Amino acid sequence: MKYTELGRSGLHVSKLCFGALTIGPLQRNLSPEEGSQVLLRALELGVNFIDTAELYETYHHIRLALQRFPWRERVVVATKSYAYTREGMLQSLERAQREMGLDTIPIFLLHEQESSHTLRGHWPALEVLWEAKQAGVVQAVGISTHHVQAVQAATAIPEIEIISPLINMTGIGIQGGTREEMLKAIAQAAQAGKGIYAMKPLGGGHLLGDWSKALDYLLQIDAIHSIAVGMKSTAEVESNVAFFQGRRDLPSPEPVSRRLHIDDWCTGCGACAAACPNGVLEIREGRAAVAVRNQCVFCAYCGAACPEFAIKVI
Repeated sequence: MKYTELGRSGLHVSKLCFGALTIGPLQRNLSPEEGSQVLLRALELGVNFIDTAELYETYHHIRLALQRFPWRERVVVATKSYAYTREGMLQSLERAQREMGLDTIPIFLLHEQESSHTLRGHWPALEVLWEAKQAGVVQAVGISTHHVQAVQAATAIPEIEIISPLINMTGIGIQGGTREEMLKAIAQAAQAGKGIYAMKPLGGGHLLGDWSKALDYLLQIDAIHSIAVGMKSTAEVESNVAFFQGRRDLPSPEPVSRRLHIDDWCTGCGACAAACPNGVLEIREGRAAVAVRNQCVFCAYCGAACPEFAIKVI
């Protein structure tokens, strides 16, 4: 497995990052025991980078995997929080430490930033993370985003060290600009010393039919230090690890038909539409409905926001 320094953060990570969203309740819904086995297999094969978030509810999966891995000190975990107040971020930080069993969180990100305006709105939470870094509780601070403008805004803030942008070969899911504009922003961020790890390389599953082509596309971009790939089985782990190690004779994983399912008991409250980072959903005739076809990246953030548990990725 190839390893690289994540910008100027001092953290060395595998080129392949384990995206933990897929093993949690928002997607495959593996139990902590089942999910930890998938994670452990990735760690055994040399993947030392895990991406998660408070929203994903996978902290216990990660804790179990780390408890069973003899070189846990080599593992870099990145987590994310939507908190925007001091109190909220302090709670998120404490929860991440407690539920993953980590005294120090290697990377802590503001989840899903959109622009310089949202960064200003989250400034009290950022200050908590910077204070936590000074205290040795966090090693690096950053943001995740689907938006070109957020990458640009974070590049201008020296204390933000890590950026996790949405980027893939077709540009599906990118907000506020084109694929080329996102690539330009990423290149400028990397030149400024930011650590870059890409999300949604397979467009939430839309590009599974071009699995090898989609991954190769990002692997050729020097500004991208690591690529977060969602994996939900040991077979997927082994296939992705082999590919990242240079095996190009592997068959693509079987494409999985995925869709957003909205149950009949949806009340049309609009929480899902408000939570969707890509503006895919709308309220139509009193129920949630897909407004923009082929732009859903199956992040399942809508399902997490639904108070009636009426929407999910299946």
